[in-house]
Amino acid sequence: MESASQQLALALFEDFAPRGQSVTEAPKDLGFRRSNAFVKIIDLSLAGRRLIDVAYFLVAEDQEVRREYRVDVGLFKWLLATTSNNRRHLSKLVREAQKAAIELNEIDVEDPSKDRWGAVPLMGSAFIEKGEFIFELPERLQRAIKNPKSSHFLSLRYVFKSVHSKVLYDRLQQFMVEGITPWFEVQALRAWLECEKKTYDLFKHFRSKVLEVAISEIREVTGLHIEMLTLNVPGSKKIGQVRFRLNVTEQPNEQKTAFIVLRNVYETLRKEFALNQSEFNEIITNRDLYNDERIHQAMEYTRHNVKVGKVKVRAGGYFMKALREGYLLGELDKQIHHQSAIVESTRKAADQEMAEREARVKAAGAERDQREADFGWEAYNKLSTEQQSDMISEFCQSQAAKLLARRLNVAILNVHEYINDPNVRSTFGGFVASRVHKAAKAAKRVGAAASASLI
Repeated sequence: MESASQQLALALFEDFAPRGQSVTEAPKDLGFRRSNAFVKIIDLSLAGRRLIDVAYFLVAEDQEVRREYRVDVGLFKWLLATTSNNRRHLSKLVREAQKAAIELNEIDVEDPSKDRWGAVPLMGSAFIEKGEFIFELPERLQRAIKNPKSSHFLSLRYVFKSVHSKVLYDRLQQFMVEGITPWFEVQALRAWLECEKKTYDLFKHFRSKVLEVAISEIREVTGLHIEMLTLNVPGSKKIGQVRFRLNVTEQPNEQKTAFIVLRNVYETLRKEFALNQSEFNEIITNRDLYNDERIHQAMEYTRHNVKVGKVKVRAGGYFMKALREGYLLGELDKQIHHQSAIVESTRKAADQEMAEREARVKAAGAERDQREADFGWEAYNKLSTEQQSDMISEFCQSQAAKLLARRLNVAILNVHEYINDPNVRSTFGGFVASRVHKAAKAAKRVGAAASASLI
């Protein structure tokens, strides 16, 4: 099942791709909460890191641990920021990710003997089939992706050209709130950025060829301004430690789409209001105007008018009109709606009570009629053959037999031939019972008269 994030990513893809727009033009909030542990991945190319980011984005918000994940190949490639149809290139990236591993550490501060360490492959089996990219991930890795103990937001909009820029940006993410990093040893920084060749032994070369280039690209791609601070080795002019001060600024053409928040109402808009792709695209593109408050107002307005019968064709279309026009359900309207709801609830309760009472009466009547029919058949079976024949003849002349004959479309004298028909059998049993009761009453009256004459 696709998560809301994946469905919204598909909405963006279907809107952007036909116009030749890349994922780099998507809202910056197209992304997920990524575990801080994943910034420590090493021995993976820039394109390989992008593949892992996209795959984990598709996994992150699906709370269920699954055997495999599926995504449309076109959407997957768009999220990868590539239009290439070269299957060999994608296969190479997958194999690279399968060979790489992430260290997952669990430290028990109370009992060090319970510390756990493990290396888990970044991706399991993967293949393309019927237009879908299908991949598997180890269960431990899925749980780390879905429920990170510490995390940062990773935007898929940001696509880097340099692996140094990507690695440095990832490393800085967990310090965005503080706005400044701790002091990093230069040697550790070189290891992170895989710059341990002699070329970078001198800090000035490492700084000019790697750090400054990466900082410049990060600012260009994300709008994040980074100031690099240095600290000398005590008693030396040699740079021993580096830290970074972070200042986030919006890019001039930034789409301020509240993409994450929209996910919270996406399922409601899709399932309850059945919005189509173009309508979702309109909301995403105009999120400055179509904020959460306005969306909820339009939802409330539409629901109200559905209840009162004003929506005749399509709730989604009515909702979009309410959203565009900014229609609002006023407080007095809510009071009227509340009072109407009370009246309607009272009426429904009364109707329900009446229906239940009628059902009970009907059931009691049917039970009584069945008892009478059974009693009549019991009495009939005790009659002689001649008496039974007389009873059938008498029944065939009754008003009840006439109604049955008309319903069965047969001659009235032939009704007795359908005695196994449930309606005929029940009616005949009731007829015999009524004759037995009538005879009993007559006998009682005769007995009473005889007793009176003796007195």
